Amino acid sequence: MAFFGVSARNQAQKGAMQALNNEKPYMFITGPAGGGKSLIAQAVGLENVVETRRYRKLIYTRLQAQLGMEIGHLPGSIDEKTYPFIRPFLDNLEAMSDESKRIVQYLMTGGDKAQIFFDPIQTMRGGTFHKSFVLVDEVQNLDVGTMHGVATRLGPGTKMVFCGNFAQVDTQRLRKPSTNGMYQLLNGLYERGAHDIFDHVNLMDIERHYAVGVVEDILRNHDMAPEFADLEARGNTY
Repeated sequence: MAFFGVSARNQAQKGAMQALNNEKPYMFITGPAGGGKSLIAQAVGLENVVETRRYRKLIYTRLQAQLGMEIGHLPGSIDEKTYPFIRPFLDNLEAMSDESKRIVQYLMTGGDKAQIFFDPIQTMRGGTFHKSFVLVDEVQNLDVGTMHGVATRLGPGTKMVFCGNFAQVDTQRLRKPSTNGMYQLLNGLYERGAHDIFDHVNLMDIERHYAVGVVEDILRNHDMAPEFADLEARGNTY
């Protein structure tokens, strides 16, 4: 199984690709660093925007949180401020064919014909996404209010994909289930049995580089709330 030049490397990735390609409006992909969460979501999204035209546009967004000590105010326009935070999206293009990369670069810069957009989460309040594939990355760092604001932007014909790794919560106050937006929404959907509107796949196999698995095992937050691990494990169905 392959989308936009990216093939599934294990059964869980295959299951995630199948779920990303269905009609349910919400999709959650969890798991450790290097499992391919953003890559496969991006590949399926591009396939359905560029090739099948199921969606009119792809929107990539994430909270503009900085890792470690913040570097301070970023100068420039909103596009210039956003650019450092879309690097993961651009890095993922390297896993695609040269032709795919050329297509994406055109659709990112095609003016009125552009179909790929990068929106800061901070600008989303009040908007509605129509017939769009919305990829929300690093969702483990969203509080409940922000998650509520993002998830309710869903409009007709739109797929919203939330990618996150509970072991990489950067803000101390979000390391509790009661304050973490991804936990509250995903756990709430499970509790309501709302399987007609969401899927969840937990990618456990690390495909980035075998060394990443060693580092993840050493440095993964050992003080992570057990509720986070239990919730992730509910996506181990493939």
